[in-house]
Amino acid sequence: MTPITLNLELHHNNRVISGLYDVENHFTIDYGFAVRPGSFPGKDVIDVTLSDMDLGRFDTEGDAYICDFLNILPGDLIGWTVVENF
Repeated sequence: MTPITLNLELHHNNRVISGLYDVENHFTIDYGFAVRPGSFPGKDVIDVTLSDMDLGRFDTEGDAYICDFLNILPGDLIGWTVVENF
């Protein structure tokens, strides 16, 4: 497995929070994730960076891998970016 680090942007809900706590050993910072106000009232956004994810699986499955990894629905995922390792 080749590791990859991803920045994720997710909708704030109980399913996402539960999924993040299940993979907290992949958090890159002690506090885990940040919640910031979204563009609509009551639609907050979670920003998190997860490390040691499987590049091969992410490359072939894309968003489906992230959803499976966190046990969330595709609609919970807003977007992602790959963190370059220097």
